[in-house]
Amino acid sequence: MAYKEGWVLVNGIPTHVLTWGCWIDDPKPDGKSIILCISGNPGVTPFYKRFLCALNKQLDMPIWILSHAGHELPPMSINMKMPKNNKLFTLSGQIQHKAAFIKKYIPEDQNIYFIGHSVGAKIVSELLKNENLCKRTKKCYLVFPTLERIAETPNAKFFIPLATYFTPTILFFAWIFSCFPNMLRSILVKTFFIVARRIKIDETCLEAALHLILPAVLKKVFFLAMDEMDTIKELEIQALNEFKDKLKIYFTPTDNWAPLSHYESLKAAMPDIDATVLSEQFQHAFVLDMPEETATLLSEEIKKEQAK
Repeated sequence: MAYKEGWVLVNGIPTHVLTWGCWIDDPKPDGKSIILCISGNPGVTPFYKRFLCALNKQLDMPIWILSHAGHELPPMSINMKMPKNNKLFTLSGQIQHKAAFIKKYIPEDQNIYFIGHSVGAKIVSELLKNENLCKRTKKCYLVFPTLERIAETPNAKFFIPLATYFTPTILFFAWIFSCFPNMLRSILVKTFFIVARRIKIDETCLEAALHLILPAVLKKVFFLAMDEMDTIKELEIQALNEFKDKLKIYFTPTDNWAPLSHYESLKAAMPDIDATVLSEQFQHAFVLDMPEETATLLSEEIKKEQAK
């Protein structure tokens, strides 16, 4: 299915959109469904391109993803400016951003399959509190979701002091890095992933990583992350119960953002919820090292849902 990307204003915020199947302004087929992917943090869309390309090859359905508010900077040529209101870039602002996009671009006669990764899963769960949107939602696939007590997770215990005390220093080094020639920056990023994660990233992930390291982007990413720590507290059992039949949730034993204790607390509170623990080979940042395998997993589940 045809691929297209572009920039639109959503809530007055420049937003990068990637689509497979039909562009957001194209006429939508009557009675059809759309897959909308809500990313984790960082919400830099090229990180998800390989995953969604693989998903597109296995499903005959439009697939869309949009950047998080403030996480991608528009090219100078399109003359869009990022607003300065920080409330637009909080978790609440990101939820409103996605709701505004859906209201503007997905007609009410279209059903939606959501894929929510990490904090994107939390955003999806908040969107489903809207009764009308919930009725239009066929299924939500929450991949390694941060639904509760994120500030208590192993990764947060490292991240919170880092962001609290060293953000200005990190942004300063990011600015220095942005002054390096493109080739040198690319070599350094590739080397980092080989050393730190023992993987060779493809060109789309390299593009995403280089964009992420821009100081203006990194600042918004840290800002959202710290707001997540303050905002995502107890598991919202009552809200999840309202639409639990629409949820398919995945955890992995190796996840330090959505640890197995979250799976256990979810199952203890809601024994009949459809939650699965995948094998250890799946990582929280699956888009880096297992995008095709995750796409196959989800495409099979979506096909089962379509066949009902």
